[in-house]
Amino acid sequence: MSLSPQAQAVILLTVHLGKGDADAKPLSVKEWGKLARWLKDHELEPANLLKGDPRSLLSGWVDNKITLHRVASLLNRGALLGFALEKWSRAGIWIITRSEHDYPERLKRKLRLDAPPVLFGCGNRALLNKGGVAVVGSRDADEADLEFSTRLAQSAADQGFSVISGGARGVDERAMLGALENEGTSVGVLADSLLRAATSAKYRKYLRAGDLVLISPFNPEARFNVGNAMARNKYIYCLSDAAVVVNSAPDKGGTWSGATEDLKSGWVPLWVQHKDDPASGNAALVQKGARWFPRDLPALSSLWETVNGRDTAPEETSLPLLQQSETEQAPSEAATPHKMAASAGSDDGTADAPPSTDPVATVDAEDSSSEPASEFYSLFLQCLRRLTDDAPMNVEDIATRLELEKAQVNAWLKRGMTDGQIKKLSKPVRYQSASADQRQASLFGNES
Repeated sequence: MSLSPQAQAVILLTVHLGKGDADAKPLSVKEWGKLARWLKDHELEPANLLKGDPRSLLSGWVDNKITLHRVASLLNRGALLGFALEKWSRAGIWIITRSEHDYPERLKRKLRLDAPPVLFGCGNRALLNKGGVAVVGSRDADEADLEFSTRLAQSAADQGFSVISGGARGVDERAMLGALENEGTSVGVLADSLLRAATSAKYRKYLRAGDLVLISPFNPEARFNVGNAMARNKYIYCLSDAAVVVNSAPDKGGTWSGATEDLKSGWVPLWVQHKDDPASGNAALVQKGARWFPRDLPALSSLWETVNGRDTAPEETSLPLLQQSETEQAPSEAATPHKMAASAGSDDGTADAPPSTDPVATVDAEDSSSEPASEFYSLFLQCLRRLTDDAPMNVEDIATRLELEKAQVNAWLKRGMTDGQIKKLSKPVRYQSASADQRQASLFGNES
């Protein structure tokens, strides 16, 4: 594993490297943010501390906790880092720091200096910037809660959303595997044992297929620690577009702590599974501002479409799961298709792209169900007919060929199946225009 001097310095200053670094405590996220800001103000970079004498470079630095001796001791762990990097590299683990281009933009934007300075990971790092639905809950959930977690994750996968969770036993693991086993994608934000998870049999094929990424802001060999588990909760929420709490205990535990932190900070909209017990943690979260998740577990796309005012369902099921903001827009049926039809000037379609100035993309909410949306749907059907004229295709290939978001393709495929315009095939799951399928049947004399 090859690391830049910048990355090496950040890791040495902020990451525990095992028993051999007992002489100095690595800087916390807040401590690192404080030092990083000072370095920037003095036109210095972390890498400078490795090349020159850190005591001389930091001669103007004064802090009772982040002492010059502490900084120098941390930077003197180069041998320990070298051994660790070799071991992690053999397991396929990579490292990104906050200054690198592929560091999750959502973490930097929502947490600023509280974003973790280092992320260790394994798998498809592109998933870190795709957003999705966070699903969280207890390690000791009952079977009903585990079943709900699986069904919710399967629904998310069907709609093209990643499932983001913590990878712990119980709700987290069931949700992640529920999405992966349904041909979806998942992001696991681990509090411990990344090295073990990266080499485990249950995740191996999904990591190889590019459907999963596992990350941790802590040493890949770190054991479980309550403080670390609490600290990583914010990263689960901030990497998502919306969060669903399956179960929680009032005023205690990691699920409660993470959910209340999200409500206080306003990172993403928070939903909770219905619980009949008024004394449940879920009910208490609703009192603090969370919203009940619809009992019937409707398709996530139908909840998301209410952002544009197209849904006239009762109040409970008409709340948008994914809220739009000035900086994060969920793809809409009026905006995303424009990428397929436009000849130039389109954005990259990600949730972090700035709002389009195109009149189609900025259509008023009351007009969003009007003719332009129908025209884009019709255009999609025409393109699908040409694409699948000879053979059916899977969702990923359709999205790639048409340069559309997978979530939008899934929404239109479901609509097309309801309309009788699209046929779904299984083992493996593929889709084909009904007219193309009928034409093939006619050619081979199979029409009834």
